[in-house]
Amino acid sequence: MTRLYSFLTAALVAGVALVPSQALVPAAQPAKEPAGEYVSRGNRPDSVRATLAAHKLPTLEGKWYFAGPFDNINQTGFDFAFPPEKKVDLKATYAGKSDAKVTWKEYDTFRLGKVTNLQRLFPDVTTDAVVYLYHTFESPKAFKLPISLGSDDTISVFVNGKRVLHEAHFRGAAPDQDLAVAEIKAGTNELLIKVCQEAGGWAVYVNPELPDIVPQTIRKRLDRDFPSKNVVESAQAAAKNEAASYRIDTIPLANDCVLEVGGLAFRPDGKLLACTRRGDVYLIHNPTAPNPADIKMTKFATGMHEALGMFVESNNTVFVIQRPELTKLIDADGDGRADEYQTVCDKWGVSGDYHEYAFGPARDKQGNFFITLNVGFGGGHQSKAPWRGWCVKVSPEGKMEPFACGLRSPNGINFAPDGELFYCDNQGEWSVTNKMHHLKKGAFYGHPAGLRWVKDSPFVGKMPEKVASGMWYDGTQPSQKKWNDLGRTIPWVRPAPVYPDLDPPCIWFPYGRMGKSVSEPIWDTTDGKFGPYAGQCFVGDQTNAVVMRVALEQVNGVYQGACFPFRSGLQCGVNRLCFAPDGSLFAGQTNRGWGSLGGKPYGLQRITYTGVEPCDIHHINLTKDGFALTFTKPLDPKTLGQQPVSVSSYTYAYKSDYGGPEVDTRAEKVGAAVLSKDGKTLTVPVGGLKKGRVYEFRLDGPKSRAGEPVLHPEAYYTLNELVK
Repeated sequence: MTRLYSFLTAALVAGVALVPSQALVPAAQPAKEPAGEYVSRGNRPDSVRATLAAHKLPTLEGKWYFAGPFDNINQTGFDFAFPPEKKVDLKATYAGKSDAKVTWKEYDTFRLGKVTNLQRLFPDVTTDAVVYLYHTFESPKAFKLPISLGSDDTISVFVNGKRVLHEAHFRGAAPDQDLAVAEIKAGTNELLIKVCQEAGGWAVYVNPELPDIVPQTIRKRLDRDFPSKNVVESAQAAAKNEAASYRIDTIPLANDCVLEVGGLAFRPDGKLLACTRRGDVYLIHNPTAPNPADIKMTKFATGMHEALGMFVESNNTVFVIQRPELTKLIDADGDGRADEYQTVCDKWGVSGDYHEYAFGPARDKQGNFFITLNVGFGGGHQSKAPWRGWCVKVSPEGKMEPFACGLRSPNGINFAPDGELFYCDNQGEWSVTNKMHHLKKGAFYGHPAGLRWVKDSPFVGKMPEKVASGMWYDGTQPSQKKWNDLGRTIPWVRPAPVYPDLDPPCIWFPYGRMGKSVSEPIWDTTDGKFGPYAGQCFVGDQTNAVVMRVALEQVNGVYQGACFPFRSGLQCGVNRLCFAPDGSLFAGQTNRGWGSLGGKPYGLQRITYTGVEPCDIHHINLTKDGFALTFTKPLDPKTLGQQPVSVSSYTYAYKSDYGGPEVDTRAEKVGAAVLSKDGKTLTVPVGGLKKGRVYEFRLDGPKSRAGEPVLHPEAYYTLNELVK
C-alpha cells in the first residue's frame, strides 16, 4: 500500500496521467476551446469561463491581488472610501487596521467560481475588517459583462473606477447572491472588490456570467444544463403575476404602534393578537373588515422581553414566549387588557447574548408546549446558558424536559395537521442554508453547541459526543470527489457512503432562490378557502419579504418533499404567518437588526385568495426512477416540446463554517417526460437518483390548456429516501 501511494504521489508531482494498465504517458495538454461555441465543463462557473474563452472574451482569470485589513469598527468601513477606492497603486503602502502597514500582495490561492475564505489571509483578524481584491484584464471590445457575486458580509464592486454594486449584508457567502453588471471597455480594465466583515465568517465568491453578446442559443443551453442560481430576479414582475390569484392588503396601524411582529394568533371571537419584539401584545379588532377604517388596535399587554410567539387558549387567556420564560396572560375581567402575568416555565438559561431568542410555543393535544431555543452568536461557546440549541417540552403544570438537540436559530415551530412537529432553522455555522426539520424526541439536528447539556438529559449515549466537519449530506467522501476531479483513470474502489451523524432536513431551502432567513411554518387547514393548496405548508422569509410553499410526502416513513416560490412583493420581512377564520393569511413583519426587502421597518399584511386559480406546480412525488410533477391545471401537450423539464442536483457540506455553497452541482440525465391522460401529472424519468441531494427543476415552455404559462417554473425537491 505504501509503495502504491508513493507511486501515485510521484505520478501526480510529475504531471503524468495514470491509465488502467498503469502505463505512464505524458499529461494531456488542455484542449483548445472551439471558437464561438458553447463549452461544457461539468458545472456552471467553469462552463461560463470556458465559453467566454471560446468567444475570446474576458474570463477574469489571471493574477489577483489583495490589500488589507482596513478597519470596519461599528460597520463604518462599508461607506468609508479607503485609498484603494480612489486609486490603485500596487506599490503603495497604506495605514490599515490598528495602524498596521498594508501593501498589495498577489492572491495566488484565489479561485473564480468558488467561495474563497478571506479569513485565511489574516488569521489574527476575526472581526470588523475590510479587504480589497484587485484584477486587471484586457478586452477586445466594449460590452456589458455580468458578474455573479457572493459575500460574507458586505460587498462593493468598482469597475474602471466606477462603483457598480454596494450591498450591505450580514450573511454567509454563497454563489449568485448578487449580480453586478460591468461596463467593459476595449483595452485594459480594472476590477476592484471590497468585502467588509463584521463577525463570524469572511468570504467572497466571484465568477463572470455570459453577456448578451453571446448568442441566445448558447445562453439557453447553459441555463438548460446548469440552471442559473442568480437571485437578482425581476421580483416586481413575479409579484404582479402572483397578484392575480393572491391579493395583498396592508393593515393600518395606530400612530403610536411599533408592530415589530414576533407572534400572531386568532382568538375564538375572531380578534387577532399580535405580540412584538418590543414586548407589547396588541389586540386587533375586525382584522378582516373590508373597510380599513373599521380595523382598530388596543394594547392587551406590555413589558415583556422580546416576545416571539404565542398560543391562544381562549378569548381571555394567551400564552406568550419571551426570552427568559413562557408566560400566561389572563384578562380576568374581560375588558380587553391582561390583568395577570403568570410564569409557566423559566427553566432554560439566559446569558445576555443578544442572539438567545426563544420561539414557539407549539401546543399538542395533551396540553404540552414545545419551545425552540436559539444558540448565542459569535466567539466563545454558543450555548453559554442551559438548553440553548435545544427544543424543550413544557407540561401543562410547567415542568420542563429536554426534547431534541442540534438547533441553531429555529425561528418557528408548529404542528402539522397529522400531529407531527416541525421547525425551521436559519443559515449559519453548521447550517449551510435554511432548512426545515421533522422534530422528533431524542433527535440531533446538527449544531453541536447544545451537546454540552446532553449529560443533564435522558439522551446520554444516544446523541453524538462530538461531530466531524466536512462530510457531505449525500454520503460522498470529498477526498474521493477531489480524486475524480483530477481526471485520473486508475480504477477507484468506491468507499461506502459516510453520512453526517444527524437527522437531515426534510426540506432544504436553496439560499437566495428560496429566501435567506426562514421563519415559521404553518399549514393550510382552510379546506380550499386559500386556493388549491389545502393541506400544504407555507413558510415566511424574513430577509426576502416573501412567502414560500412546501409540499411534503413520506417515503419509507421519512418526510421529504419540495419547496416552491409562492408570494413575493410584501412590504417587509415576514416573521410570522397566521390563517384567519375566513381563510386569508396574515403576515406579521419586522426588519430591525436583520434587514429585509420591502422598504418598511415593520407591519402587518393580509394575503387573500382572489378565486383565480393559478397554473402552477402543485406538488412533486418521488418515483422509483424519477419524479412525478402534478399541476394545478391540465397542461397542453403541444407546449411540452422535446425536453419540457431540466433537472440539476447538488448536495451540501456539513461543516462549521457560517453558511456555504451548494457542492457537486451537476446536470441530471432526463428521460422522455410523459403527460397523464388528465394532463395534470408529468412523469419525468431521472437516472442515478441519490439520497442526500436536492433536485432542482426548471420548466421550459409548458402551458395550460388555456394557454397560461406556469406561474413558478422552478421547484426544489429534497431527497432523503429512495422508493424501494
